[in-house]
Amino acid sequence: MTGLAAAWPHLRLPFQLTLAPIFLWGALLSGGRPDWAAAAAFLSLHLFLYPAATAFNAVYDRDEGAVSGLAVPPPVPPHLARVAITLALAGLLLAFPSGPEFVTLYLLIVGWTAAYSHPRTRWKAGPWRSAAAIGLGQGVIGFAAGWAALAPLAPEDPALSLGAASASLTALGLYPVTQVFQVDEDRARGDRTLAVVLGPAGALRLGAACLAAAGMIASFLVSRLFPGPDGLVVGVAYLGLIAWQLRLARTIAGLDEAQGYARAMRLLNAATAGFLLFLAAEAVLS
Repeated sequence: MTGLAAAWPHLRLPFQLTLAPIFLWGALLSGGRPDWAAAAAFLSLHLFLYPAATAFNAVYDRDEGAVSGLAVPPPVPPHLARVAITLALAGLLLAFPSGPEFVTLYLLIVGWTAAYSHPRTRWKAGPWRSAAAIGLGQGVIGFAAGWAALAPLAPEDPALSLGAASASLTALGLYPVTQVFQVDEDRARGDRTLAVVLGPAGALRLGAACLAAAGMIASFLVSRLFPGPDGLVVGVAYLGLIAWQLRLARTIAGLDEAQGYARAMRLLNAATAGFLLFLAAEAVLS
């Protein structure tokens, strides 16, 4: 395998859909109407920048065991860093039609993903730095990018701050799910993730607490902005997700790596599908 073919598995394109609800949540709450520039903005992140970020991370992690969205990582090709940088630059071209606010947010994501993985900064090596990076980078900035792709950012609008808070807490709540099956490899590499420091069960329980806070904020916000029982539906959905995550916390100690990976990915994929279905229904009905 040469060129892009060797790099392709490390882009983990299907896994990038797990970040789509954050962008689309921001887009929905912005009140703007989607157009071709908003579609290009979505693609710039999910088809270019986020895959570039996972590839860049693979350059320094060189995982041999399962990682989120990839059960058996192949060897890292020597040109993978160049592929990642090229993809990020190509995505930047797609970002420009959405205007300076979106481009600024795009560049902020470039910066934090590089700092998250690169050995000189390696934010992911510390439990609280990595958690802050995920909450702010994937959550707040990802949400703001979805908003800015459709409408100007409006700091005076409570939907912006509350929506960003719910996105941040949701990203942080699900973050341990991506770590619990690779504790041994992270520990051997010297990365003190939440799952390494708190243990897989402890990290999942902390994540469930973040999901509880996210669910309360999101349910309140939806009940204020959309008619009918939508807020209740959101609250019940978060309760189901929390129960599922706590069940994984109770059973994770008895699972081997392959079993832990399979169950964690089922949880993450189900959460993504549920969020996307809700957002699609709101977009159609609103």
